[in-house]
Amino acid sequence: MESDFYIDEPCVAFFFCGEVGWFLQRTQGYYRYLKLNEYQDRKFILMANIQFHVFVNDFVAYTIDLPQEFYDLGLETDGYEAPYPDSPPGSLTPPDVYAALIEYFRNFYNVEKAIEIWTPRGCETKWINFQPQTFTRYRTDTVIESERPIITVFPRGRSRAPQRNVPEFVWKETVDRLRQDFTVVLCGTPSGASLVDYDADNVINTINYVGDDKMDKTIEYICNSVCTISSQSGPTHISLFCECPSYIIGHERERHTENENRFSTPTSFRTVPDYRAIDADTILNDVTTFIEKLKKAGWSTPVDMYKREIDSVIESDIEEMNELLDIKESE
Repeated sequence: MESDFYIDEPCVAFFFCGEVGWFLQRTQGYYRYLKLNEYQDRKFILMANIQFHVFVNDFVAYTIDLPQEFYDLGLETDGYEAPYPDSPPGSLTPPDVYAALIEYFRNFYNVEKAIEIWTPRGCETKWINFQPQTFTRYRTDTVIESERPIITVFPRGRSRAPQRNVPEFVWKETVDRLRQDFTVVLCGTPSGASLVDYDADNVINTINYVGDDKMDKTIEYICNSVCTISSQSGPTHISLFCECPSYIIGHERERHTENENRFSTPTSFRTVPDYRAIDADTILNDVTTFIEKLKKAGWSTPVDMYKREIDSVIESDIEEMNELLDIKESE
């Protein structure tokens, strides 16, 4: 393969074909640290799903999309890997596919001038706990006008680890009732979500949207939401990095509310022994209580909180300037 795009200068190259949550929590923070502290003078290039660029555009110069042939295989994602569908937990990306990805990626840069840093294989988590990481918040200036408060819902419906899917009829009843008082935004991918074709008043369904700006739009909706609702999955981590209050259904409370909640985003975690054991009443009661507590604590949408933060800084700067002016006048 020949490419019109080619980097013939010192660079750092890395690629990723696994789960979005693993990219956010166990990959990108390490590479950002390397850029800021070890390889400031090198351009960083990433090969991954092009939607991931929004997560690293502060330090990655170029993101190259995975080849179409890779997508055509219909592989799953698991940890750092992309195994065949229905393969056992912990399975690796097929060796020939993994090798082909590296070969394809190397068409875009001079290997002799590059530092290639690949992630660990499988679902190995220990290595990242001993590596320095630098994280960043995901924010937007876009204010979405809505007559009702917005709630973003991620109705997980993956074929991988299906035991972690809340039943679709529970998601449907939840959204049916939420939309009476809120604008509900449904986010996810067609292959990984329930309610793909859900259509109703006061519901914005983005699941089937396939534009290159899909992740940008998802972040905009999250940042304009009073909270998000998800069963623990990749979108949960996006919400946490957006500092959007997150209601999470899952089985790993400490991981999602503390260890991997990098900016102490408010969370409400409903622990379930079986994801099929939760019902819409429980979800709605939990979310109602969560939102009431957030209001009492002065929380609003992330985009409003950012504006308050900026206004507070400006007000503080004005006060400091006035104090300086008073001092000069008295002199």
